[in-house]
Amino acid sequence: MRLKVRFFFLLSFSLLAFGGASLAAYTPDTATTEQLTSLKTTLANVSAEDLWKYYKQLSQLKTAVRGHDDRLDYLLSNLSDFSYSQFSSQKSLSKQLAKPYKQEFITDYQDKLLLDSEVPTNCLGWYNLLDNLSYANNFPTALTIAVWHRETTCGYILPKNGDGPFQIVSKDYGSWEITEAIFAQTVQDFLDFAHHKIQRYNNANQKNGLAITLSYTGASFTDLIRFSALYNWLSGSTVYGEVTPMAPRYFREGYENDVWTWNAVKDGILSMYLKVLKWEGTH
Repeated sequence: MRLKVRFFFLLSFSLLAFGGASLAAYTPDTATTEQLTSLKTTLANVSAEDLWKYYKQLSQLKTAVRGHDDRLDYLLSNLSDFSYSQFSSQKSLSKQLAKPYKQEFITDYQDKLLLDSEVPTNCLGWYNLLDNLSYANNFPTALTIAVWHRETTCGYILPKNGDGPFQIVSKDYGSWEITEAIFAQTVQDFLDFAHHKIQRYNNANQKNGLAITLSYTGASFTDLIRFSALYNWLSGSTVYGEVTPMAPRYFREGYENDVWTWNAVKDGILSMYLKVLKWEGTH
């Protein structure tokens, strides 16, 4: 289905690139209106992941060809706006569906938070981008932010070790100045990396019935522990059975007054996950 959709778009824009008229004030004719309606119908029936990809591609193409053909400008502008609108509508619906889960998780676990209950301001400055990418990849936004915070205290930086804001050791981003485009790519790389680890773990544990099940609308306590264990050094292809983080503070710091959180100075995955859920509930 995706190949057909991509082919449809490539074919459509190839046709649009020829024979367009540049007009001072463009008024769409019947053929253009019908073509736009047809393209919107196609966009209305694709996944959130594809909607996000098409929105980015359409936006880039719109910028690249702006001013050369008013008809093409009109189509690209409308399709770009429509794809983002569809994506946002789907995301808003998912947020509504996730509210009961989030409130239940907060109720069950918030009483044992030790550190300041507020999410650091720098972790929220790119919330909309993180939320869009997390939704497009069906991953909990709160977990994306929690990992970012644990790895680089939500640093909008390229650390000197070259591993990026999410400290993916297999990547080399360099240590020069970061940009929004580079940051967005590091977030996407994290989401791809996370899904890859989860898939390998789930495949390795099919026989014993264990799996990590994360989605944009929620995650269980056990899922968060298993994911933290995989992200905190363990290889998803070689791990069988229940797993816990090699460094327990990675998951538990700032939560409960036990041996792993004494003198806690930085939230673990669980604490920050909870705090972001609480913040989302009021915004």
